[in-house]
Amino acid sequence: MSVVVWLHGDSLSITDPALSAHPEAPALFVFDRPFLSSHRIAFPRLAFMYGGVRDIAAARSALTEIRVGSVAEELAQFAREHRATQLHASENPTPEFESILQGVQERCPELKLVIHPAERLTTFSGPVTKFFGFWKKVQAEVLGGGDLFRGVEMPPSPAPSRPQRDHRNRWADRRSK
Repeated sequence: MSVVVWLHGDSLSITDPALSAHPEAPALFVFDRPFLSSHRIAFPRLAFMYGGVRDIAAARSALTEIRVGSVAEELAQFAREHRATQLHASENPTPEFESILQGVQERCPELKLVIHPAERLTTFSGPVTKFFGFWKKVQAEVLGGGDLFRGVEMPPSPAPSRPQRDHRNRWADRRSK
C-alpha cells in the first residue's frame, strides 16, 4: 500500500488527521489556479497558506510539495508519480472539495480515497450566534491548549532563514527629511 496525503487550505496543520495518520507519506498542497483566477484572494492570505505549508514541511521528514494548477489534475499526477494506491485527506466543508475528489477519481479510478474527520480546534459543541461570545467560551482552550492538545507534541517553530529587519526606522528617516 502506497499512500499520498492531500493538504488543502483547511488542513494546514502538522496535527492534521490525514497527515498524522501517515507521517511518512508524501504530501501535496496545490494552489488552485482556476479558483485563484476567478476569485480575489488577498496576497497576505496566500502568503499565510504558503507559510503554513512551509512550516509543515520543516516539521516533517517526508516530502511535502507545493504546486500550482488544477487541484484534481495535480493530485492525480502526484499519486501516479508516487505509485500511490490511496489518497488521504481531511474532510473539508467547501463545495469544491467533493468536485475535486470526483475529478481525482475520474483521472485515477484505481486510487482509493480515504477521508479523515476534520481536526477540531475546540471541544465546544453549542450554538454559535455571535463570534465574541463563542470566543470567550473557547479562548482558554484554543490558546492555552486545554484538553484538545493534551499529549500532542507541537513541532518547534522553524528558525528564520535570514534576520528580520525592522523597517520602521527606514520609513521614519524618510518622513523626517
